[in-house]
Amino acid sequence: MKGPLEGVRVLDLSRILSGPFCTMVLADLGAEVVKVERPGQGDPARGLTARVGDDSAFFISVNRGKKSITLDIFSEEGKTILLRLLPQFDVLVENFLPGTLAKVGLDYSSLKTVNARLVYTSLSGFGQKGPYAQRPALDIIVQAMSGLMSVTGEPGGPPLRPGASLGDSIPGLFAAVGILAAMHQREHTGQGQYVDIAMLDSLVTMMENSFSRYFATGETPGALGSRHPGAAPFQAFLASDGWFVVAILSEDTALWRRFCEAVGLPRLADDLRFQDNRSRTQHVDTLAATLEEAFALAPRQQWLEALEKAGVPCGPVSTIAEVAKDPQVQHRGMLAAIPHPAAGVWLVANTPFKFSGGATGPQGPSPALGEHTEEVMERLLGLSREEIGQLQARGIV
Repeated sequence: MKGPLEGVRVLDLSRILSGPFCTMVLADLGAEVVKVERPGQGDPARGLTARVGDDSAFFISVNRGKKSITLDIFSEEGKTILLRLLPQFDVLVENFLPGTLAKVGLDYSSLKTVNARLVYTSLSGFGQKGPYAQRPALDIIVQAMSGLMSVTGEPGGPPLRPGASLGDSIPGLFAAVGILAAMHQREHTGQGQYVDIAMLDSLVTMMENSFSRYFATGETPGALGSRHPGAAPFQAFLASDGWFVVAILSEDTALWRRFCEAVGLPRLADDLRFQDNRSRTQHVDTLAATLEEAFALAPRQQWLEALEKAGVPCGPVSTIAEVAKDPQVQHRGMLAAIPHPAAGVWLVANTPFKFSGGATGPQGPSPALGEHTEEVMERLLGLSREEIGQLQARGIV
């Protein structure tokens, strides 16, 4: 079965994470992604820690199913080859510092004259314009500047970075959505367009609840640990042998009563301080202390079974090792096996997209540096092995 994006061709000039995450999504959906890397150097992500053979585990995970060609796009000859390739691609993705590609005539204004249907997508820390546009940015920078770190962690504690690179992966997802929207519009207009995605913009978008509360109350939201600002109990609790979470967001009084009975505290159901979410939130410290004392008396699984039987939303705080063995995760095929020359078979986190009429997921292993240079140059440009060899000798590919 073919993928939903079968026939879409993507030229990937990006490195590290935000751009490669975007093109990983497109590749998992069936697009042909040709990753352009500098000869002899490649994507810096290849050299990160936790190595598997010649590449890092990080590189393998976000570059699966792509093709790699080496091409010095900053040389005149390399630029000429890129311009020859361009008409055969639907999408271009790059995440250089704004203005970098314009200096060598590879910006959207220049390239749309070569391919009017091109969807040209730029990911950057702060966008192509604005007072911060020329600043370099990494995940932790935009997590800090978006407000995310200020509301992450325990009350009164230091600001914390969430354990996933949300400052890169979320912009990558928004970029993929933007590309698909631009391609849909192209079906009506016949024209491509420029998609400008900023890492800071993307995280600000994801902070909608914090901004809504701020503008509604005038109070600056702060870190609440795992608590919810408008619901209780809605947080992590420590059982005698591990952590788990409970989340009661509903105003269903029957659910609250079932919860109180399941945890052996039926008296709480009739306590006026805890009658609804509003009152429970107002007295959350008292409620949490009472529940913490009770939950510490028994193992996590006992509480989870009791709460699930009562229909109360709950779940364990799982380690990565536990998630890898989780039966639901395994049933959904969320760990995909891909071949790898050094590891044999390598497991990566799979795509969440499930289609009834199209295959999704990793389309193959991550490529070796320049692995597909000859194949792509022969197939798309009609170059001979001899011509490619001459380009290699000059360091162009």
